[in-house]
Amino acid sequence: MLSGFRVLDFSGEPGHLAGKILGDLGADVIQLEPPGGDRKARRGPFVGDRADPNRSLPWLAMNTSKRGITLDTHTPRGVELVRSLARTADVVLETAAPGSMQARGIGYEDLVKANPRLVYCAITPFGQTGPYANFRAGDLVTVAMGGNPSMTGDPDRAPVRCSLPVAYLHAGPEAAAGIAMALLMREDTGRGQFIDISMQECQTSTLITGTGMYALSGHLGKRAGARLGKTREIWAALDGHISFGLRSGAARTPNLVATVEYMHENRMAPNWLREYDWANYNHNTLSEDEIRRLEEAFGNFFASKTMRELYEEALKRRIMLAPCNNAGEILDHPQLRFREFFARIEYPEFETSFEHPNSFAKSSEEGAPFIRCRAPMVGEHNADVYAELGVDATQLSDLASSGII
Repeated sequence: MLSGFRVLDFSGEPGHLAGKILGDLGADVIQLEPPGGDRKARRGPFVGDRADPNRSLPWLAMNTSKRGITLDTHTPRGVELVRSLARTADVVLETAAPGSMQARGIGYEDLVKANPRLVYCAITPFGQTGPYANFRAGDLVTVAMGGNPSMTGDPDRAPVRCSLPVAYLHAGPEAAAGIAMALLMREDTGRGQFIDISMQECQTSTLITGTGMYALSGHLGKRAGARLGKTREIWAALDGHISFGLRSGAARTPNLVATVEYMHENRMAPNWLREYDWANYNHNTLSEDEIRRLEEAFGNFFASKTMRELYEEALKRRIMLAPCNNAGEILDHPQLRFREFFARIEYPEFETSFEHPNSFAKSSEEGAPFIRCRAPMVGEHNADVYAELGVDATQLSDLASSGII
């Protein structure tokens, strides 16, 4: 889909997914790192538990479909090389603090003079303007400032965050979408543009019910933890957890009746539950004592079965229940296997291979996104990329010995 387009990816971890998506779509993405590699991004855990930047699992996961070079962009020669590379590029992607690229002479205004068709995308915690623009922040701060933790976790405990860097993973796809739209617009205007991505705004825009609820009602949404509203949504099974709602409604109530019948066949439905007035059931009007009584009965039953047992019976009985799969269960999931969601990538350097999530979209046409190569080793493509700028082997050696690449 983006074959023929070139992307210079200066980004650190907050922008890696954006570059990966563009690379999976066919663009020639060149990931620039400082000499020796990006130590912050090439972090552990490591393949084989060996602390080597090239063995960083987060790096290998988030930088497929890219080529990789090293360059010190704080040196005069490094700046010259950046400008030469930018003249050949369609897109520049970066995650530097606002103003820092301009201070080196390689910001948008500098590069667009020689390449008016350049699409330049900057991902920062709070955007390029405003009172917080120059504040530094990582994922945890950005997620907190975006409002997600206020809605996450049990209501009687402190807010919690997701374990993955969700602010980065939200900003990446939004940046990739913005870049793709800018490239499409360029077909009409002949000009590139500057794209300003705020991770805080990307995070906040996902909280549709949170911010929307407050805007409409003036009331903040409450953290529910394993509950959804008044009733429990996440339940312990024998070997994990499942999702199941005690809510009422045209579809939900028959679902509860079918579950009670399943419990009865297993001799785990108390008489009062079998005789319950489901025809007039309304979870919104239940007292706390009634909710606890129902949750104890259903909870005891779910805790006696494995997730697979519960899910297989749910499919047969048309019960609205689903397992909370962990990474291992997702990797073995028959639906994902049938659709060939995972791609096995060989790593001969480590004498191993890994399965990666492959395309995020399928298409009937050629050019659908897919992983085209493993993530680059540190400076792996220096010779190839710099040769395109006329840098020969002797000059490349000089650049390396002087610490510029």
